[in-house]
Amino acid sequence: MTDPIVMTLNMIMLGQILLSIPVLLIRAKTSIICLPLSVFLLASGLLAMIPIVSVQFPNWYQFYSALVFPALFTLCPALWFYVEGITADNTWKFNSKHLRHFILLWPALLISILMLLLPNDIHTAIFIDDTDVADPLVIVLLMSLLVIILLWLGQCVYTIFIITRRLINYRKQLKNAFANHEGKKLNWMNWLLFVAISAWLFSLLTLFSSSLFNNLLFNTRAESLLSLLLIWSMAHFGLQQKPAFFEYSDNIAENITTQNDDEQNIVLSPTKKYQRSALDTEQSNRIAKKINDIMREDKLYLDSSISLQKLSSTIAISPNYISQTLNETLSTNFFDFINQWRIKAAIPKILANDDTVLNIALEVGFNARSSFYKAFKQETGKTPSEFRKLSASTLKITY
Repeated sequence: MTDPIVMTLNMIMLGQILLSIPVLLIRAKTSIICLPLSVFLLASGLLAMIPIVSVQFPNWYQFYSALVFPALFTLCPALWFYVEGITADNTWKFNSKHLRHFILLWPALLISILMLLLPNDIHTAIFIDDTDVADPLVIVLLMSLLVIILLWLGQCVYTIFIITRRLINYRKQLKNAFANHEGKKLNWMNWLLFVAISAWLFSLLTLFSSSLFNNLLFNTRAESLLSLLLIWSMAHFGLQQKPAFFEYSDNIAENITTQNDDEQNIVLSPTKKYQRSALDTEQSNRIAKKINDIMREDKLYLDSSISLQKLSSTIAISPNYISQTLNETLSTNFFDFINQWRIKAAIPKILANDDTVLNIALEVGFNARSSFYKAFKQETGKTPSEFRKLSASTLKITY
């Protein structure tokens, strides 16, 4: 009999999936990145139903488990496609190069056929009663299952690696395009990756745990709980998240260079990124002066939604040239450049001590107190409160 706790966790997971998929499919008509997320949740839901089918519909268990087994091998590709799409600088599209991520799906389909060919009593003995069966077909099937599960775990490790690398580069690119990152940094992905790693580690430990532990440490309850957390994270945050560059002009693509087939549109180092640029030193110096002048005179940094594209439109210079000037001539990025002007504007207000730190932060263009504190300390080496106290002490000593 299936553990009631596992059944409950799986039912909660299914409920979350059934509520999320219709919404995602509707949104997929206008935002294609919702499609990989739908596939991920659908595959997870099909797999979560296996223990439910084994209890409620035992006669269908063999057919259903064989049918949905390949769904396991769509999880990593779907998760990668979603992350690739949500971090892309332009509309994500599925192409033939993406097919290689499904390399394990084809042998999984063959294993599914072998599972379907098993006599019902032998299938029950192997997968339900967990007894040894000395049959050549069974031995081939079990060896194939072991190998493909190990390969799947390897694919999971690789997927986490490329997602982590993608997120690191994506967050660097945000600094070249936006002055405020709230809602764009995908910090919830860190939590999701932690849960995914934990779930997959539990799967690995369960696979290799000996009878010494009697499966008390690495049991299906822990796996089900971690899977539920993973699905909840994907559904909850995925429904709310929009691509950072969703409303960003297509000409930002000039500023982003393809790194490799798996990481399209991810920024390279400044040297490589601008090596074919026509911008010379004299032009770059003129752009730098123009940028600083407009910040000083028009105070564009006070706009909390200021972006590289907005600045480009204002001064009629391409985003690529502005970004190159900031990186190579001013040795900074757009994010830090704007924050330097904001902190410069905030310092007199901090010293005047006539308003709260939060109000000052909002007044100079920050969207959050935490962002202001971090930028202020980066620029001055002290928090606003420390800076205010130190300045007050210095004045007393002077007088």
